[in-house]
Amino acid sequence: MCILILAIGSGGAASILTYRILKNRQAADPNRDTAPAPTFPLVVAAVKLPYGSVLQAEHLQTVEWASQIRPEGSFTDPQAVLGRAIVEGVVPGEPILESRLAPKDAGGGLASVIPKGKRAVSVRVNEIIGVAGFVLPRTRVDVLVSVNPGGEKGRSASKMILQNVEVLAAGQKIEQDAEGKPETVNVITLLVNPEEAEKLTLAGNEGELQLALRNSLDLDSVTTSGANLSNMVQGARREAPRPRADRPAPKPPTVEVIRGSKRTTESF
Repeated sequence: MCILILAIGSGGAASILTYRILKNRQAADPNRDTAPAPTFPLVVAAVKLPYGSVLQAEHLQTVEWASQIRPEGSFTDPQAVLGRAIVEGVVPGEPILESRLAPKDAGGGLASVIPKGKRAVSVRVNEIIGVAGFVLPRTRVDVLVSVNPGGEKGRSASKMILQNVEVLAAGQKIEQDAEGKPETVNVITLLVNPEEAEKLTLAGNEGELQLALRNSLDLDSVTTSGANLSNMVQGARREAPRPRADRPAPKPPTVEVIRGSKRTTESF
């Protein structure tokens, strides 16, 4: 009984001590928990903006942003970004940042989203080449070419010439469907560097192109030796089982025996 009373008394004393400590802290700093966080004006998107959009006044709004840190490259005045194009799509309420804007006077549309040192090259496709319409803007593909030098079928070959290439546009659309629905188009526009543009142009003129859709998170390059029809067919022939021909039974060893004028042959 004494132990129980002692435990209750100790708990009560601890509660009273904790209450007094919290009360003293609040008295020393009455605005400790009620002071509002500092704010500053920040330009954000008022509507959803796909990349390539040229910013207009109705696309923007200024809000009081509550934070201890100002986002790097942000703006406080909408006039500073009017007329510039978006190179990365933004959603309503998202800050407009310098890193997501095309250079000043770059214009809008597809040309404004092409990075420095890159080129946009279009290739003609169909439902097969375009992977049943799943090659859409912002997806990534590998490019293969099949050639037949001199028209000789045995020399037909296929080779992967470009890897991990970004698709800029499918037809005249630079934004894919929100649900990723496939769309069959006649032209696909790829983002490449000048050297890749040369390869792509030559391959399109001298052979048949094929696009291979890849996972956008798979950035690893692979090394292939290409496929040659002659080697492929010969390899298949070597691997095919051949029928085993029946061989004649070996002849037993023989010895010629001479007895006077007679000759005989003895087998062993």
